[in-house]
Amino acid sequence: MNVRIQSSRPNPSFARVWVYTADVLWLFVMSASLVESYAYRYAGTLLLILSLILYARSKPRPSIDWQGWLCLAWGTYAFLRYVLQFALQADHPVGDHDVLFFMPLVFPPLAFVLFRCWSHLERLVAVYFGIALIVLLVSLRPNAILEGETVIPLIQHNQIHGAVCCGVILIGAIFWLLHYLTENTCNRTIKIYASVVSPCICALCLLGIYGAKSKGVWLSLLPVLPIVGFIAMRALKHRLVVPVALLLVALLGGGLYIVRHNVVHTAGPTIAATITMLKDAGSTEQIGSAVSHSIDSGATPIGMNQRLQLWANAWELFSTAPIFGWGSEWLELWPHTYYPNAGYTFMHNGYLEILIRYGLFGAAFLGVMLACFCFNVRRAASLRIIPNHAMHAYFLIILFFSFTILSNSNNRLASGESLSILTAAFALACRLKIRTYGGTAPLGVSGEVVPIA
Repeated sequence: MNVRIQSSRPNPSFARVWVYTADVLWLFVMSASLVESYAYRYAGTLLLILSLILYARSKPRPSIDWQGWLCLAWGTYAFLRYVLQFALQADHPVGDHDVLFFMPLVFPPLAFVLFRCWSHLERLVAVYFGIALIVLLVSLRPNAILEGETVIPLIQHNQIHGAVCCGVILIGAIFWLLHYLTENTCNRTIKIYASVVSPCICALCLLGIYGAKSKGVWLSLLPVLPIVGFIAMRALKHRLVVPVALLLVALLGGGLYIVRHNVVHTAGPTIAATITMLKDAGSTEQIGSAVSHSIDSGATPIGMNQRLQLWANAWELFSTAPIFGWGSEWLELWPHTYYPNAGYTFMHNGYLEILIRYGLFGAAFLGVMLACFCFNVRRAASLRIIPNHAMHAYFLIILFFSFTILSNSNNRLASGESLSILTAAFALACRLKIRTYGGTAPLGVSGEVVPIA
């Protein structure tokens, strides 16, 4: 069934005001990957209010489909469970950042407002990357990086946060440029702009990732960059493939050779300790005993040691409530785990953050939601509602981020929350676009901002 959103009494002046307001607010939501602050939460709240106003004024109003209800169902479940545990238990557990799991409640309304300003997305992305270049130029210290110092790229609280954000920006900038290099019908002005801005962003992001010395981000990029390179080679004209591939291999290989000693110094002890632990687990010991021996070993780097303690504690709690988890009560149980002096409740693993709270049920539910989002984006690309390279960027940013949360709870960061909002809203907005054209959108379809009364 087609969904046509229109108005019987258009008000162009009001339409211009709300759409430019929404543009600014979306930039603030995106800004968490550049400047670590809560600005995205305030902007998201204002977007939520704006969305409800727009929905109330829309005639006819689009119905909420099953994917929207799926998000609302999870958000309601997480909220009610949190409230009931707080109200019914004597110690009133409040958890730690547990309220972040209510976020799917706002996905459908935020998707609606993004859908309504769809035609501005190209310019929004261009503005974002322009701001990203400025922030990278201001925050990076190339001389310090080349001298081997650890730096914090972008305006983030620590180097790991900055490195993760640089990885997301890097992947996005590559596919942003590829779109303009391979599409003949794209905006010529933005094409020239992207051809200048994107290579600078990519170079600075790689420099920032190296300078941040985040081993988890380095490892997360290893499986992702070859896929990015393969897609890029396929997209470029055949006569450019070989020279571009050789140039990239030479640049990356030469760069790695130059900094090889620093890389070995940074990652070597962790790699050696990991290999030793895996050998212990694969020979005569169980994985639990191997982890305990690694924690007790003086050869294990302190960062790895702390993570192993946190993961052992989290697994201990998960094992006692594997189906539905502990909800917000987990924090009350944390001091009674095997390593109570681990020093953090930030588990440095995004999957354990979910499992300890909501168990396998929660992980499966959230996994289904993510699969639906990916299907929407894939379907929108097949109908030419979005460019193919937008789909590639979407999938590979999620893939990269999913690797980073193996060693850090990045889903609990400002950038992680912002990314969740953007990926969910974009996917659900794609679904609205598909519904608008009955699943048969013609080539070159673009979303118009429809004036509302």
